Amino acid sequence: MRMYIAVLDEFPDHMTPTLVAHAVLGAHLSFSGNLIYDNWINNSFKKCVIRVSQKEFDKISQLGSVYLAFEKHTLDGKVSAAVIRPYAEDRDIPKVLKFAKLWKPK
Repeated sequence: MRMYIAVLDEFPDHMTPTLVAHAVLGAHLSFSGNLIYDNWINNSFKKCVIRVSQKEFDKISQLGSVYLAFEKHTLDGKVSAAVIRPYAEDRDIPKVLKFAKLWKPK
């Protein structure tokens, strides 16, 4: 069980830690109380940050239980991160997440 944090590939690397921190905190406030999320936070807490294209980001944004985030002064405040609530079963993870590349600085 893992939580995915998708970062738009055009977002500047030097601001990504701030974006991810704010996005995960917002997602926590949004997802708390959900049985699957609470199980993840208490028993797994695995997470991965992925770098995605705009096309992939758009697909991810349409998945259920997604928290969208942005940094006000970066990319003109464009939504640039998506935190996807963990799935109960690995087999339920959509391909757009399974095959995404892990984030690393360019």
